Amino acid sequence: MLTCLCLFQGQTYAVWYEAQGQALVISGDRERAKEQATNEAIKQALLFAGASIRSVQTLTNGLLQNEAFQIAANGEIDSVELISEAWHDDYVTVTIRADVLPQKAQCEPAAYLKTIATSFLPLQNPLHAQDGQLHKIGAETSRKLQSQFDMATDTVVINYIAPYTARWDDVNVVRQAPALARQSKAQFILAGTITDVSVARTQPTAYAFWQDEEASRHFGLDVQLIDGMNGATLLRKHYSTTSHWQYDRFAQVDTSSHTFWQSAYGNAISSTLSELVEDVAETLICHPATGRVLKIYNDQIQVSIGREHGIKVGDELSLYQTNMVEDAFGQGFLQYRLYPGKVKVVAAFADTATVEAVGDFILANIQPNDFVAKR
Repeated sequence: MLTCLCLFQGQTYAVWYEAQGQALVISGDRERAKEQATNEAIKQALLFAGASIRSVQTLTNGLLQNEAFQIAANGEIDSVELISEAWHDDYVTVTIRADVLPQKAQCEPAAYLKTIATSFLPLQNPLHAQDGQLHKIGAETSRKLQSQFDMATDTVVINYIAPYTARWDDVNVVRQAPALARQSKAQFILAGTITDVSVARTQPTAYAFWQDEEASRHFGLDVQLIDGMNGATLLRKHYSTTSHWQYDRFAQVDTSSHTFWQSAYGNAISSTLSELVEDVAETLICHPATGRVLKIYNDQIQVSIGREHGIKVGDELSLYQTNMVEDAFGQGFLQYRLYPGKVKVVAAFADTATVEAVGDFILANIQPNDFVAKR
């Protein structure tokens, strides 16, 4: 099993990954078995972390001192420590710890589809919507955002919009994001709140009373991109714009109409949503395609990612569990536990796949709602 503790703060961070590797002792060659187990532990940890490793060097106990391992991936490693080795009758278990600093780069997961669920966007201040009767702008903005993703990228889609307004500005609602991800079979949750749709009107002066009043309207949007598998926040950002508002204070504007979205204000919102789409796509480009374990039967596992996510027969996936832990100060950390072996896709369907263990890996202790990832 692999364990890592990482603090999510919306920035680059170093993470300690602790992993175990196992190898059989063949013909009494204990040193060879130890080397194989150590290599397996390092490879599992670093590939799971998405690291780009050119060489690493063990640091402690004088064990494997000065030995280098060549790993191909994307990132940097500060150090690797050999923590322990445990000998059994016919195999050895080696435990290592790697300090990994991820890097942004082009990567294999960029080709896999990332699915997002969201809801109708709530208005933080509904009174703002009275001018123009924009009470449905939250639902229409969600639909517009979905179409923006469809036009801008082939690898990130909003596959589900919950037909209700979720109060994403409430921390207790945000904690329910993984439940929405399970319900919608989405990998990520986009939690947004429209913070401002207020209008500023300028009255004509007494010397130019014949002129019409001038009006501008603001649009503000707070967004969190949440990993639906573990609840971690991957992106948090505020977007805002201001544009000319062509309607008078007594108009009833149809926010679902082509006329509204072609207005100066509608175009300003669309431009803001395009910026959001770019930020989300950049955030997720190297994120692995991830799904859940749905069912275990005999020596096979059914998982919640399939052909529409880019998964195909022969792909190898990692299996892992997650857990949130808190330190003495109440700071939350995400803990990964990676199973030591791999599973291979033997059948791929539209949004599910069937996988089997690779090699001698035994599908023990795996449970529904564990996770699989294509890295």
